[in-house]
Amino acid sequence: MIVRTLRHVRVVALVALVALALTATALAGRGDPKERFTTRDQARAKAMLLRPSDFSPVYVAQPAANSSGGFYCAALDESDLTLSGRANSPTFTTTGEVVRSTASVYATRADANASWARGVSTAGEQCLRATLRADLTGSAVRLVSFGRVPFPARGARSAAYRAVATVQGIHVYVDVVTMQISRAEAAVLYVNALAPPPQSELRRLTGLVAARGQKAMRGA
Repeated sequence: MIVRTLRHVRVVALVALVALALTATALAGRGDPKERFTTRDQARAKAMLLRPSDFSPVYVAQPAANSSGGFYCAALDESDLTLSGRANSPTFTTTGEVVRSTASVYATRADANASWARGVSTAGEQCLRATLRADLTGSAVRLVSFGRVPFPARGARSAAYRAVATVQGIHVYVDVVTMQISRAEAAVLYVNALAPPPQSELRRLTGLVAARGQKAMRGA
């Protein structure tokens, strides 16, 4: 069954990219925050990310992918906010698994707080659920469920979500843990076929990102 799942890796990637919008930094075009990147905040964003050394040799690191989603939600509109840094980790893959991280630094703490509030609002979550279902319409993927799940606290604020989908009857699980650290937001996304992502590993990876975020944003 793993082989059948891997044949649909493009579809699984679609699920992952849509789920990544939970960070509220993946809006594209209309609703996108303004970008005024600085060298320092770009470096801060990159410093938070997962690295090849965080994984065993069985994982292959693919180039960082564009995390932009192709949808608009009024509840998640960030056109009044400003980003000063943004980065994506490579995509780490092994049989039946996909892991990646993303980080964004806002120009001010107020902007970061506003982004967080919109991203975890009831209206924002409802919009994301509806958009995920709409984006998968006509594909080989069927969304089974989407919502918050319990997870240890990370950073100053954090939230964890799980999307469960089926690909020709095979279950695919997408866990996203997003966190706010000072005026930055970071997220870890873990896709696993057949069973939920291993929670001990997800806790380890999110702990690394949170610790790196605390260090990178110290004094910012």
